[in-house]
Amino acid sequence: MDNKRSFDSLRDFIPEDSVDSLVLERNPSFEQYLFFHNLLDKLCWCAKLHYSDREVVKRKRYRLDVLLQQILSSAGIGVEKAQKCVKANSSSQEKLEYHLMKGWLNELVRSHPLHQDYLSIGTSLSRWDAPGAGGFASWNIVQSYYAFYEFMATICIAVDPETKVDGHKVVAKAYNNHVIGKASGKLVFYPFGLSSSTNTFPDHPKHSQFWYASYPREMGRRVNDLEYEIVQAYKMLSSQSSGKRTSILDLLYQLRVWSNYTGVQSVLDLSDGGYQKFLSQNLGTLVFLAGSMAEIAYIATCGQQNYILMLRRFATSYIDKHEAFARNRMLAPPIVRLRIFKHLGVIAHPIDLIVTKPIDPIIFIQ
Repeated sequence: MDNKRSFDSLRDFIPEDSVDSLVLERNPSFEQYLFFHNLLDKLCWCAKLHYSDREVVKRKRYRLDVLLQQILSSAGIGVEKAQKCVKANSSSQEKLEYHLMKGWLNELVRSHPLHQDYLSIGTSLSRWDAPGAGGFASWNIVQSYYAFYEFMATICIAVDPETKVDGHKVVAKAYNNHVIGKASGKLVFYPFGLSSSTNTFPDHPKHSQFWYASYPREMGRRVNDLEYEIVQAYKMLSSQSSGKRTSILDLLYQLRVWSNYTGVQSVLDLSDGGYQKFLSQNLGTLVFLAGSMAEIAYIATCGQQNYILMLRRFATSYIDKHEAFARNRMLAPPIVRLRIFKHLGVIAHPIDLIVTKPIDPIIFIQ
């Protein structure tokens, strides 16, 4: 654990003798951006390290489709477990569909242009230049937050149909104070259950303690160091929010507010590419995984057939009506997750999707 830094200011979250420090020397206004950027990167790294096998960690060849399969398999997340923490309520189905559909739409927009490289989430950037959402970092941040918010709203309603999801504060309160405690391990998986109140962490695979498993942007730092830092960041956000419990949902909200207002110029300066690409990759990873939890919550509450019918309506209404999405239909995030669910047996209902490309863009684990 890193005891050298107090983690009570933004600067404490930016390591010395790093590229980030050099960037900060040239432009001090990047301090807040680097705080957000590093925490999102560490959250994604914790997920990849916790669920990936030894060979993947050594080679750092992480893939989003494989990661989700490893999460659902190793954590045992599925409909049966999720049903232990959700409440079936026919009156809530319309609300669930409304928020899940909005989450899909925002995720689809932030993922434009669809390209199979987005499934590669390793430490090396792909040759694909566009980071999503048309290449504008600020728009990517906004669309990513709203996709994440809608997915969290879906989960909150599934856990408690009486939840009134009419704004960030309401959803954050429901998620942080009730859903995390009730649904962790059943529907909500690591690291989405970390909050400013977290005191214990899961046991990680033995290989996570080897040197090759240390955080690549700060070699030598282990997953336990990163967890501690993430919780300290949430605590700092909590102190800025009258002591309210905070989590990843609040972190993304603060990033969106910052990018819309005080951080406009800093976001524009991200045009150099590197930071922007990794930011988009990490946002895409978190949104994709959050979408899987929201979909499982919906399936556990409303059933497989309703889920497939709803996704078919979404594909017809949005994906197939826009050429850029229609020609890459199999790469639309909800379609990728659907096929993963089918492969893992999360859903048993027949699906009528056809792979139109000679080579399937998705890798399925055995």
